[in-house]
Amino acid sequence: MPPSALEILLAQKAMAFDLQKILEQNKDKTYTVEELKALINAYIEGAEQR
Repeated sequence: MPPSALEILLAQKAMAFDLQKILEQNKDKTYTVEELKALINAYIEGAEQR
């Protein structure tokens, strides 16, 4: 059974919150677009392994 719209929304919010926490760990760092894309890809790959 595919996920409901609510389940998708909750997963998206959780990902945004997790990424925010990761970025806040080093507040003085600035990120390029490529670095942010790599971070998001690593997050997704890690989530798929669960």
